[in-house]
Amino acid sequence: MSERWNRIVNVAILVTLAVLLLSPSGLLGRWVTAAYSSWDERRRVERVWDELVSAPSVLSSEMRADHRMIVEFVDYDCAVCQAVAADVSEATRSQGVSVVVRHVPSDWNGPGASDAALAAICAERYDAFAGAHEALLSDQTWLQAQDWVGFGASLGIAAPESFDSCMRAEATRDRLARDRELADYLRIPGTPTFVSSTELHPGAAGLRLAVAAASSAAAAEVQVPVRAPKGSVFDSSVDLNFSEVSAIVAGLFLPDSGIALVDRTEIHMIDVLSGERRVVGRKGEGPKEFGHIEFAKRTPQGILIWDFLRRRAVVMTDDGELVRSAGYGHTPFKDLFSAYPVGVDTDGRVVFRDGILREFGRLEGRVWNPATYVAVRDDGELEVVAAANGDEMHYDPARSDAVVYGNRTFEAVTEDRLIIADTKRGAIAVLDWRGREVVEIPMPAGLPLNADQMQAGRAARMAELERIVEGMKSRAAASGQELEVSLDHFYESPELRDWPANEVAPPIDNVLTDYDARLWVRDYRLPHQDSVTWRVWDIDEAELLFRVRMAGEDTLLDARGDLVLVRQTDQFDVPRAVVRPLVPVMH
Repeated sequence: MSERWNRIVNVAILVTLAVLLLSPSGLLGRWVTAAYSSWDERRRVERVWDELVSAPSVLSSEMRADHRMIVEFVDYDCAVCQAVAADVSEATRSQGVSVVVRHVPSDWNGPGASDAALAAICAERYDAFAGAHEALLSDQTWLQAQDWVGFGASLGIAAPESFDSCMRAEATRDRLARDRELADYLRIPGTPTFVSSTELHPGAAGLRLAVAAASSAAAAEVQVPVRAPKGSVFDSSVDLNFSEVSAIVAGLFLPDSGIALVDRTEIHMIDVLSGERRVVGRKGEGPKEFGHIEFAKRTPQGILIWDFLRRRAVVMTDDGELVRSAGYGHTPFKDLFSAYPVGVDTDGRVVFRDGILREFGRLEGRVWNPATYVAVRDDGELEVVAAANGDEMHYDPARSDAVVYGNRTFEAVTEDRLIIADTKRGAIAVLDWRGREVVEIPMPAGLPLNADQMQAGRAARMAELERIVEGMKSRAAASGQELEVSLDHFYESPELRDWPANEVAPPIDNVLTDYDARLWVRDYRLPHQDSVTWRVWDIDEAELLFRVRMAGEDTLLDARGDLVLVRQTDQFDVPRAVVRPLVPVMH
């Protein structure tokens, strides 16, 4: 009995130690979090370092090429920036450090700080930056006077009127906007912040640390890499627990360091830092059982899961707890078979995209399958929220299918926004949940196509249909059945040689909203195109934040901060989920 009791006590001690060490608040957990933050900060700096130090806004007694360079993010209406200015000048003289100035005006007192930053940028063009920088930090009369023609004259500029024109020029404002973007990307905590080639050094004390880091780098002749690391943060292919996952139909970032990977009947919840993993759901008809999950989306309450086979929408918390489950098999949609949920509105109602019933033989030629967005009320009736053109189709007696390079309507949601991207309209509408347009986001231009490209589009569509058939066969074989099926079973004439194709491809072919409520819009990908461009927007401001280039075969599932979650497949169509750093295209 005593020996058994000792074993129990020893196990309890080990479990307690593990919790204390490995939990997020434990010693090892805190160390892992701090190490990741430091690695992430260094990676960000390394990515943009060459651009950071390329600006002509340099304070230096001599230009150096040995990494003895630091960057200072400045606000001319910042008392600490003014106080540390003399120390910055002394560092350039006595320690041989070059300081590149970047601007983050606060505008606490109106637009004056931004105007001062524009004046400093213009001074670069007249080789008068050092004098302008010193004047703006040492004398705050510009806040009241706002006499920039006079300021230009005080710098000795021969034609001060041109200085004022420079401040109003679009290129000058673009440069200031870029400085702000760099500050946001690096997560500058405030001004002044000094940046060495490897890390951030906030506040007045950061100057000494940044100079020391720059000097150490020079002494060691450190070569700063300019390419992002290729390694991933998470890769499901190295986890044997995923060996039986047949599909990854969705992937979402969760709070803290979690991700959710959704299979046909299961949701795998993984903590990327600790490796902890658990599975929610299984095949069946119960409250947390599924017949065939088609997709999953983020909602204010957690995760919305659409069980296509059961025509059921299930909402779970981010911890996998059931919030509610409702069937929609008897809801009066126009097209019961193809209607699907797009999100949950601020009233908690599930909003669906509905269309028209596709009755073969009754439609002919080019038509539109319109998109109608409807909220399902508590009494089961539908309330129309918005409408769009939908998808461009072609019907004939032999077959019915989408027009090659046809226009389409895509949608995405945030907690309080419904985004409808109708490629026929040429702009993306951002609506509130009552259907009122809040803002409009532009689309790029469509792509004119030649005859070879149109034929390649037809061939790509045929290959896609054949992959669908092969997938049906594979799923049947996995369940021990043999399925003899071909395209001939679906169409009297599956040939697509003369199938209708547009001469101009749509501007985009996908949209999604990420964990941070940013809108990702993918430029249209032509067949055999190796890479694609995603444009990432601030939704309510309709502001383009950055662009991202990705491999054409990768499927973007979600993004958070500067990480992306993508799905990849190998040559045997085995799925793989990867969390990796994104590399923005800066220009």
